[in-house]
Amino acid sequence: MPNVTFYQLTQFFNSLALNHPNITTFTIGDLASVDLAKETLYPLLHMVPNNVTMASGIFTYNFDLIMMDRVTDITNLSSGNFNTLIKNYKDITNVQDVWDSTLLTLNDIISYITRKPLAANFIITDNTIATPFQDNFNNLLAGWTATLNVQTPNDVNMCVFDLTLSEAQGNDSTAY
Repeated sequence: MPNVTFYQLTQFFNSLALNHPNITTFTIGDLASVDLAKETLYPLLHMVPNNVTMASGIFTYNFDLIMMDRVTDITNLSSGNFNTLIKNYKDITNVQDVWDSTLLTLNDIISYITRKPLAANFIITDNTIATPFQDNFNNLLAGWTATLNVQTPNDVNMCVFDLTLSEAQGNDSTAY
């Protein structure tokens, strides 16, 4: 199996996100650097890299996927009987709808990785735990944060540099 770089991992998730019908934007990095006030971003999938475990032949990437959307007020915008929103719960926002759709979207992403042969270089190693959130980031957002461990191949025998025997033993006086 070929090596999978961090860049290739993030491009894979970018492709998954932008081809999903319920995701408008994919971002990566510190969530504070994303302009969450822009209304055109949502629904948004955001990746936060946490750490990488480097073992013989594999990298295990640990990261958070945050799937979020805007929460809006449920209001009766019309006086007509045919335009009322009927729900089996009483609430003033659509937060339950947002939790439902964002969780299903995360499930689609995870299912694609675990079930599609095209994703063979990406293996989710543990059960994924998703935690709901509702927060105010200049606008009211809700969704789920899922922590994933994804293994990718790493051919440690592909060295891009060589050392002399003296250098490998720490006897090279030109190193300092």
